[in-house]
Amino acid sequence: MSAPSELSQTPSLDDVRRAIDIVDDGLLELLEKRISLVDGVIAAKANEPAGQGSPLRPVREMQILRRLIAARDQADPQLLVRLWRTIVTEATLMQGVITVHVSRKTAQTIGHRLRIRDHFGRFPVEEWRDPGQAMMQVNANPSDICIVETESDWVEPFVEGAAGRASVIAGLPAVSEGAMPRLLVLGVAPTPATGEDETLLITKGNLPRDFSPQPIWQLKAGPYRLSALAGWYSEHETPLVGTARSNPGLGLRVAGRYASAIEV
Repeated sequence: MSAPSELSQTPSLDDVRRAIDIVDDGLLELLEKRISLVDGVIAAKANEPAGQGSPLRPVREMQILRRLIAARDQADPQLLVRLWRTIVTEATLMQGVITVHVSRKTAQTIGHRLRIRDHFGRFPVEEWRDPGQAMMQVNANPSDICIVETESDWVEPFVEGAAGRASVIAGLPAVSEGAMPRLLVLGVAPTPATGEDETLLITKGNLPRDFSPQPIWQLKAGPYRLSALAGWYSEHETPLVGTARSNPGLGLRVAGRYASAIEV
């Protein structure tokens, strides 16, 4: 049987189909090999400190997608994201059940529902009255996640502690549709710096005019303001620590850190 690279210049349809079958068999073999590696992931995570929360690792997942998209030749970025998100989702479900909690309004918005399905595949989804109730489920079960609309009333219950230890760990969609993510994922999971990150701040007013770096996007959320900074910032280091100390009325706090959406 001819290999795909050995097709004649004018192959018959049967020749092409045989070549496709060879490639499909190779893809299946590689997929099974990748799935078998999940056992190693589970064993390695068992040695991590207790209380890591969700088996989800959104930062690692975005690193995988970014690397694949950068290395592509002809493959469409959106196709790569859909394919690998399906693979990663199945691998994650092998590590434990993760339920996605959303408000009823988010679940009933077709665009948001499709984004969640495209990104999280077979993860079960539960609807709740409002974002605050959805966050409380993650507080009760830190292996789960909560997804909120960026432009919704999630900030106040978050500040009041509804999400417990959860923070913003990802933004959706994974491929950029603009500076501001449409959805935010809250959960209990490590979010190490990757070099292409955003830090989301919550304040009770505007940041000082001389604050640097300037936010890449801002949003008023009831009595609060969201400001996203390009980069991974700690509240214990410059510039956040100095701003918090000199402006105590701001109530500055980090809502979370996440890998930036992929630009294509």
